Amino acid sequence: MGRLYQLAAVLSLPVALAHEGTHWAVARLGTDDAQMAVEVSGGRALAAWPPLQSRVLRVFAFLAPSVFGSVLALVWLLSGVTLAGWRLLFGVGLAIYTVPSPADIRGALGLQASQQESNE
Repeated sequence: MGRLYQLAAVLSLPVALAHEGTHWAVARLGTDDAQMAVEVSGGRALAAWPPLQSRVLRVFAFLAPSVFGSVLALVWLLSGVTLAGWRLLFGVGLAIYTVPSPADIRGALGLQASQQESNE
């Protein structure tokens, strides 16, 4: 099962990289200290930044992939293009890109430990 998990993680890396890259790009609007790390062997990507002072920017930084992915999905839906063949694969990737992780939601709500420490 370990090899199957590792293969799935590596195959999902392009979507994870795009998702985390979106977080990183939006967070860079508020701080120069935003960072991004990619672990190819484990198929992981991670964006991190210090707490942002602007509440609107913080929420947008954590939910940017969900916002952009939803806009792309809406444009796709309105265009009338079907989910046949390779488009189905792209649709699955877009869905994975768009869904926020629990950490994204906690961050948008300001509930992460680093955000709580900066408020004290």
